[in-house]
Amino acid sequence: MAVTYEDVIPPLIENTIMRKALINGVHKQYTIEAIDGYVLHDARLDYQSSDPETGEPLFDEDGNELITEGFATGMVSCRWDYDFTTNPWGFYAVPEDSVPADQIFGGGNNHEVM
Repeated sequence: MAVTYEDVIPPLIENTIMRKALINGVHKQYTIEAIDGYVLHDARLDYQSSDPETGEPLFDEDGNELITEGFATGMVSCRWDYDFTTNPWGFYAVPEDSVPADQIFGGGNNHEVM
């Protein structure tokens, strides 16, 4: 099995590096990663907000879950037929310093060394 990659230029999501992943020459998925200094929102990383003292889930006045957005520092992927127009997983990149550290997941270079 031969896996190769082709850059998507321009990327379909601003401030990212996107590549087509091809297996035996057939486009199977996209890989997406934020450029340096940015993080990538991926709705699959979103989570329900909770009270920091009790751990109980938080809801708004209408009873809807309060959701905290999750961001990736590493690469994420999606199938070749992902609809970037409707963008169901909510991919977008924002400056890393605009997001609280507890909402950022994955590898990356900004970690404490003990």
